[in-house]
Amino acid sequence: MSTETEQFSFKNRAEYDAFLDKAPNEQWIQNRDLGSGKVHLFLPLFIQNANADFVFKEWHVIDETFMNMEGGIASTVKVLALPSFPDAQHITFTGSAAKMFTKAKNTVEFNLPDSRARAIGNGLATLGNVFGRNLNRTYKITTSEGEQTARVSKDFSLRRSEDV
Repeated sequence: MSTETEQFSFKNRAEYDAFLDKAPNEQWIQNRDLGSGKVHLFLPLFIQNANADFVFKEWHVIDETFMNMEGGIASTVKVLALPSFPDAQHITFTGSAAKMFTKAKNTVEFNLPDSRARAIGNGLATLGNVFGRNLNRTYKITTSEGEQTARVSKDFSLRRSEDV
């Protein structure tokens, strides 16, 4: 008779939700220089995938679509996942991404898997802060001082744009 008990990452739904809302570890956040003094913050795909392996008991791409467009390829994926807490129900989420072709001969060979991977990452990002959902978001907030622009900082607190 086996006495094994099923292992979960979270005790309940509330713990799972709290983890999704957590800011990602600041060391994970990467910068991409867009030029003209603009910087794009992002989480590398391997970090998003590692977080998904922790958050979900299982997760699989169940549907994928690729569309050849002039100068590139677009990918859309649908993922089925089982959160890692007792009595969890399967969820689905989607993501999409496009990758532009280069002049290399094997551009499709490299861009197709990259576009697919980025679509998965974009889908994961819709689930919560721990996957990078609120990186680079700017908000308009009306206060007693009038309307102000705020931006989510690396620690995921809301700050005035000039303070970030």
